[in-house]
Amino acid sequence: MKRLSTVLAVTACFCTGNATAETTYHEPDQAMISNLEPYKVSVREWEEAKNMRFVMADTHLFHTHATVHPSDPMPLKLVGSFDPAQMMVDDIRPNKKISMYNVMRDRAAIQSYVIMNKRGEILSEDYWSNTEPTTQHHVMSAHKCFSSMLAFAVAEAGFFKMSDPIGKYVPEMRGTKFENIPIQHFSDMTAGIWDLPKSRDNYHNWGMTGLTAGSWDSHMAVAVGYNGLVMNEDGEMVPPPDAYGQLNNFGEWLKMFVSEVEPDGKPGDFYAYRDVNTEMLGRVVVNTTGMPYAEAFDKFIWSKGGFNNDVSFFINQEKESAASGSMNVSARDFAIGSFLMVNDGKNWKGDQVIPKSYVDAVKKGDEIVKEAWAKREYEANVYPQAFYKNQWRTVTDPETGRTLSTMIGVNGNYSAFDHETGNIIALQGAYREPTGFAYVQVYVRDIIQPIFEKLAADQAASK
Repeated sequence: MKRLSTVLAVTACFCTGNATAETTYHEPDQAMISNLEPYKVSVREWEEAKNMRFVMADTHLFHTHATVHPSDPMPLKLVGSFDPAQMMVDDIRPNKKISMYNVMRDRAAIQSYVIMNKRGEILSEDYWSNTEPTTQHHVMSAHKCFSSMLAFAVAEAGFFKMSDPIGKYVPEMRGTKFENIPIQHFSDMTAGIWDLPKSRDNYHNWGMTGLTAGSWDSHMAVAVGYNGLVMNEDGEMVPPPDAYGQLNNFGEWLKMFVSEVEPDGKPGDFYAYRDVNTEMLGRVVVNTTGMPYAEAFDKFIWSKGGFNNDVSFFINQEKESAASGSMNVSARDFAIGSFLMVNDGKNWKGDQVIPKSYVDAVKKGDEIVKEAWAKREYEANVYPQAFYKNQWRTVTDPETGRTLSTMIGVNGNYSAFDHETGNIIALQGAYREPTGFAYVQVYVRDIIQPIFEKLAADQAASK
């Protein structure tokens, strides 16, 4: 077993390969842990909805984490041409108006946001709840889109093909019914995974009870450091016990998973939002490059994309990270992720970071993902005109016809781009509910879509 020292020097650098920016590894900040104690918040249950107002800014500080530092940052110009305080919309109360500023800050509990155009100019940004441009906000499952960018960049570099079977690179899948499923189906969440292993008693299940079976089991998250590390009897730092006892790493969890779960259909039969799909992308990247997740992310994405600030990932004692949700990133860099998409995968200098074919697939989808969308998940009841491709959701507004693609994380984390204009909205929230119909109404229908409409109208009028 490859272990991280129980005492990690915060200045230590464990760079691998030809990465151009450092990746450093850190212990939890004891001051942050102490500051959370009066609120009865600990790393064990930090992600519960009731704790959102305390934990979403710089969440990595109370976790063992890896930090990737920026290299060759993209110049950002604040032009300030959009003011949400001046945009008045209908309130819930009849015959009343409310400013978009108030909707965003108060109703949606947004802590920071950046609105950017296709040229990378910042049209508006705000930092509430004592956040700053450098604050690393935890973006929950919006991380998935960055993991898919990473996987496609690594595939483009020749390490594997998305058409390859998962068992070729993930040994735990060999000899199971998952072995020959192409990696692309895991990227599209059409691999046939429906059931999940059991979770610990009284697990919050991300508020999904009654909507769907859930997106992950509690032990998967625990195994990769999402809920901290504890010292075992041998003095080693390991994940705490959970639903299946002591599982020390992702490989041990995955062996348990394949012993408990089989595909519930053929690849492509249905879309089902299950985090283990994204973990397969991360596992393929780690196994083919021979690099820990954070270091591969540095080499293929962060050092090339023009990102401005540090990005951090929760890790366990073996430097494993959850590819589906361990990312802590600044609002500006969250927006730059979508900037790459509206510029066909190129950075601000015109260098190709992610394949254009990846961007085209996200925007256009294909018949398999479009047909799979409505087969099982509740999401089709919210947006029938949508699909899920390469970890992104693409949605067409039935009233306006405007199409957007977006990263989505529970509790208010979106980085969305407008297909027509290339405008970008990155929202980092601390909403008190993880998901559901009201959540989508507030963030997508009340904020993202109206702002895209307003920006498009203003920009058309100024020409």
